[in-house]
Amino acid sequence: MRPIRKLKRSKQLANIPARPGMTIIEVMLAALILVITIIGTSSSYVLARRFVVSQQYSRAAVQFASQKLEQLKAVDYDSPDLAEGQIEEELSVAGQSYLRQTQVTLTAPPSTEVPKPCKKVTVTVVWSYIAGQNESSLATYIGP
Repeated sequence: MRPIRKLKRSKQLANIPARPGMTIIEVMLAALILVITIIGTSSSYVLARRFVVSQQYSRAAVQFASQKLEQLKAVDYDSPDLAEGQIEEELSVAGQSYLRQTQVTLTAPPSTEVPKPCKKVTVTVVWSYIAGQNESSLATYIGP
């Protein structure tokens, strides 16, 4: 049998330059930064989407109120549609329901100078969304 020789470490191995590349820590850090960026962007998207939908509902409510006011302006002052009191109507558009409340009140008692008082018409539209109950209100005065 031959004796086992001890191998000497070669000086050439010690002088091998480091290879360019990425370590596992660098890859994990880059992945973590990417995940944080994606989460931040997606949460911003969700909030922006909620805001856009909320504004669509608000715009529809103002449109419903404006539409009712224009209808009431077009009728005669003594019409039953302009009678003193409150009327409620339920409306629905694209799965969203609205409650339109129209209230007509006299602004002042009649006098000799003005035989009929003006009527104040207030239209309030109420709807529910994620944040709870919302409302939009428009008012005008209609005279004889």
